[in-house]
Amino acid sequence: MQPDSAQETSPWQRVSAWALLPLLAKSAWEFFGLILGGAVLSSRDKYAAYMPYVLAVLALLVLGRALIGWRFSRFRVTAQGIELEKGLLHKEKLLLPQARVQELQVKQPIYFRPLRLYAASLDSAGSKKQEFALTGLSEAQLTLLQGQTTSAPASGSTPFYRIWLATLYNAYLWLPLAAVFGMSQQFKDAKAVQWLFDTSQVLLQQYDIQHNLLLQLFSGLMVLALVALVLALMALIWLYPQHLQRDGRKLQLTQGSVLKKSLRISAKRVQLVQVNQPWLARLFGHYSLMFHGFASNQQQSKFVLLGQTAPELDAQLQAQQLLPLPEVQSADLQKFVPVYFRRQAWWSGLGLLVVIALLWQSNIPPLWFKALVSLVLSSWWLLELWLNYRWHGYRLQDNVLYLWQGGFSRRWYMLPLTQVQQVRLQQTAFFQRHQMVRLQLQTANGNLTLAAIPNAEAQQLYTQVLALQYP
Repeated sequence: MQPDSAQETSPWQRVSAWALLPLLAKSAWEFFGLILGGAVLSSRDKYAAYMPYVLAVLALLVLGRALIGWRFSRFRVTAQGIELEKGLLHKEKLLLPQARVQELQVKQPIYFRPLRLYAASLDSAGSKKQEFALTGLSEAQLTLLQGQTTSAPASGSTPFYRIWLATLYNAYLWLPLAAVFGMSQQFKDAKAVQWLFDTSQVLLQQYDIQHNLLLQLFSGLMVLALVALVLALMALIWLYPQHLQRDGRKLQLTQGSVLKKSLRISAKRVQLVQVNQPWLARLFGHYSLMFHGFASNQQQSKFVLLGQTAPELDAQLQAQQLLPLPEVQSADLQKFVPVYFRRQAWWSGLGLLVVIALLWQSNIPPLWFKALVSLVLSSWWLLELWLNYRWHGYRLQDNVLYLWQGGFSRRWYMLPLTQVQQVRLQQTAFFQRHQMVRLQLQTANGNLTLAAIPNAEAQQLYTQVLALQYP
């Protein structure tokens, strides 16, 4: 993160006056206790005469706090790093060296979109909180803060249909969807919702949907179509367009058309790279690529690149100096101890028997449907077990540990051993009897677990991690 010339110092910058709007809201929240107390006192007659003065003082406090926060906050970028000054009576000055900058997160709230303004927050290595946040940055100020003069141009956006499909098979945005559904329950007494409920009840009684399997399937498909439509709108708000910008120093992902956000992490501080391909995504040949970066807030230092094709994915892995997937899945992968899968099959098979028994004890007609469901579940279980055993393995190359976990859904992990902060060896009585170990490698933002590897290989890997950490 540097200005155009490492020898030049930019003039002091102050954010736009439009930043007063969010600063006023923040100031009002800080004085929320006083405002609430004034509201309680206003309900009493003996304090009614003083309320205009109290309200005037509170308004001056809120306005003054916002004005001071805007007028007496400024920053500049120098050859040494980023400087920030703020405060009127209690002044504070911060110099953040360039080498300590780890993450810069940029957002563009909807009220800033017409003004072409941004909000940015910055984290440094070793800190437990954000160093500082700036609201109301212009594009020129954001470019100066990011130091994008030497950056590669942003890539084209991933097509919308690929991002939308990723929200379906990755269960991405399902939590916000549940929140939207919860909010909709607050309006269940509205006349439109009540009319829809009454109409549904009439249809149930008129067409006897409760005992018609075909109509039940049709109703289920209509519900799925409604969910897909809502997810499409949410993907357009939060995820599309999706641009990834990469150079030798950083990775920056920008997503969203309405709630636009941008996250930036250091390319050298990527802790773990994870590739997911759910079973439905395999039909389309799509992948999701997740980068775990280093920052004080783990949720903010992780971003997911959705809807990637195989050529796009291999290009991103090679740019990160990692092996492409065809080489990771080569024949020289080391396997887990086979007895581990036999025990896994025993426990999962026991759970399947319980589910099938409960199904046959239920009163769901007809009998052929129970038999069909039992057959499908058993076939799925057997095939998943075989795929898990057949498609898995790990390898170590160039001090990077690669792990492949197969099945209907497949996952790949790439962990540079130089990022490992803790190694944990776990061995139960069952593992001791079969001379195997569960090895867990922990980083500042992400873990990788080798479920069951021989004792000698676990000790060798443990020794290699120690040699990298303490040469």
